[in-house]
Amino acid sequence: MLVTRRKMLGLSAATMGALALAACGNNGGGNSNGGGESGTLVVAANGLEGKFCPLFTASAADQDVVSFNNIALLITDRMAEPVYNGIEGETKEYNGTEYTYTGPADIEMVQNDDGTVTYNVKLRDDLKFHDGTPITIDDAIFTLYSYFDPTYDGSATLYSNDIQGLAEYRSGMATLASLIGNAGRDNTDFTYFTQEQQDAFWAAVDDGGTKFAQEIVDYVKDPENGGSEDMTVADAAAAWNYPDLPADATATTFFEAIGAAYDWNFSACEAETAGTALSELIPEDVYAMGTQGVETGEAAANVTGIVRNDDYSMSITTNGVDATMIYQLSFAPCSMKYYGDESLWDYENNSFGFKKGDLSKARGLNGQPMGSGAFKFDDFTSGTVHMSANEDYFKGAPKVAHLNYVESQEADLVTGVQAGTLDVAAPSYSMEVEDQISEINGNGEVNGDVITTFLHDYRGYGYMAISADKVNVGGEPGSDASKALRKAIDTLVAAYRDSGVKSYYGDTASVLNYPISTSSWASPNETDPGYAVCYSTDASGNPLYTEGMSEDDRLAAAKAGALTWFEAAGYTVEGGVLTAAPAGAKLEYQCNIGGGGKGDHPTFMILQEAKNAFAEIGMNFIVNDIANSADLFASYQSGEAEMWCAAWQSTADPDMYQLYHSQGSTNYYKINDPSLDELIVAGRQTLDTESRKTIYKEAMDIILDWGVELPVYQRSECTLFGTARVNIDSVVKDQTPYWGWKDEIEKLELK
Repeated sequence: MLVTRRKMLGLSAATMGALALAACGNNGGGNSNGGGESGTLVVAANGLEGKFCPLFTASAADQDVVSFNNIALLITDRMAEPVYNGIEGETKEYNGTEYTYTGPADIEMVQNDDGTVTYNVKLRDDLKFHDGTPITIDDAIFTLYSYFDPTYDGSATLYSNDIQGLAEYRSGMATLASLIGNAGRDNTDFTYFTQEQQDAFWAAVDDGGTKFAQEIVDYVKDPENGGSEDMTVADAAAAWNYPDLPADATATTFFEAIGAAYDWNFSACEAETAGTALSELIPEDVYAMGTQGVETGEAAANVTGIVRNDDYSMSITTNGVDATMIYQLSFAPCSMKYYGDESLWDYENNSFGFKKGDLSKARGLNGQPMGSGAFKFDDFTSGTVHMSANEDYFKGAPKVAHLNYVESQEADLVTGVQAGTLDVAAPSYSMEVEDQISEINGNGEVNGDVITTFLHDYRGYGYMAISADKVNVGGEPGSDASKALRKAIDTLVAAYRDSGVKSYYGDTASVLNYPISTSSWASPNETDPGYAVCYSTDASGNPLYTEGMSEDDRLAAAKAGALTWFEAAGYTVEGGVLTAAPAGAKLEYQCNIGGGGKGDHPTFMILQEAKNAFAEIGMNFIVNDIANSADLFASYQSGEAEMWCAAWQSTADPDMYQLYHSQGSTNYYKINDPSLDELIVAGRQTLDTESRKTIYKEAMDIILDWGVELPVYQRSECTLFGTARVNIDSVVKDQTPYWGWKDEIEKLELK
């Protein structure tokens, strides 16, 4: 049985199946594909979800597949600076060495006298997709309109940029399912749908939707999963984090709550799967209603800021300065003929390769991508993505014939490279991993005859998140009391970061105090005015810690400080113990963490120590160690997790829209603060780095005040290569968080 959710019961997913090592075999000179390439490069993956269409990819592992399989319109250098002259290439110095960067396009940014900004894009004229068809500007425009579509529900945020005419184009449309579902069963206004559509919709809800919800109920009630057979549907729904159902709720009622939570996007509802996929229970035509656009008002026929100049060039005009826009041009042009419908391409008559409001063809090809990158997608079977070299790659055919991207467990990464079942792996770097590699090499070093290690700062950071929707007082996520509750939790957990990070990483990581990677130019420095250690005061603003404090005294101060925040949230505290929670809050919360079911995570020890401290003050803090990372992702992407630990991978630009704006596509924290929204938008409206840094510091202070994110660590990132199989001289030199081995994968050679 497939289970993609772990709720309040503290369950963990089944471990992944054994690796298909038969696919990892020949690393020698065989397997030639006729183009001079040879061998199979085997790379470790973690968290493959199977969303390989560039439009809808989400997880980091899937994004890697997309990067192998596609080219980006804009590339950046080792310092995350845009390469504007990609066709001829730009030579830039880094660390005393000159490097030349080439890309598929030239991009010119022009600030116009009227305050608008125009980006002129010129493509190379010799680019090809994997099926041999040429890449033209029509493919780029098709891709842009796919991102702009009102029914687009992927993670990209191109639609948030102030491109001329974009808002007018996206207006006047909603999905059919949202219109029917939100109208309710007794609706008699058929303005946007027919009686037949409404009847079919609710019949599918009563049949397939009820079965879908019943499988969740049965799973939760199973004693093996911590439930009991005498649980009601409402009890089971509450355990699955749907706590507001009436006592007499049925499975149908439960599914209606699920549907409403996802605005009746049925493909999104599948994040709740506990058995059969919803797509197998609901008729195809009704299932499609979840992403089927319906016109509800007037809308512009096109985006006026997108102008096709000729077969290989276009212009994009924004209404003003937008510092993030240049980085948005790093999207991968998708084949209009493959992901769209060539018969629906008529630029002059505002037809852009698909019917507006219908991205079904592209969605349907999520598992069968076709791009233009260094490697062609072959298949995804038994946890392995198989790819073959693209002889027509614009930077030259790869030196290896095949690339296998293999789902792997963290604990198997170092030993996999040692054994030769993996050629490349990127384990979470720690003292234990460093010692393990040194011992394997037999020379006390991380570079040797068995394993070669490349280190650089990780461009992301580890954090603990708290959902404002799930952890609040009185159902008011933005109230002072709700913020105090979350800061109480943060304050106590934060006290264990120093010892926990030191224990796991040694000197290869540091404790982080702001929600941004230190690899970013926008990261606050300790010498900056206003810099502070996060969550280190009591509810009155008094510092909890003094210099020279013993560890025991620090932890005692943290507990005392946390109690002041709990009191500010409305909790009853008697004798240093929580005895009652205010309305809407609890004396028990759960934090999900992806430790492989074995506690193998840099924040696991921190949570375990905090759990004991919470118990001493009357709070049951549940640490739910999830074995399958995909289940962890699903728990918070659906909005159902109360708390979770994960890591962000930062983009080249420190824009905060996607994560923290109230309309951000991955605002899993559910933070909704108008002042924060204004700052995030203001940060986009200037190109001055110092001004943006000041703006982002103020924004981060608001995020911390909401208590929705506790920054935990900034670590080093390591990539391991099998010394005996990989030609180490062919691996990218001077790697940075923004330029690594994958960026020149075509040059990598096997021995």
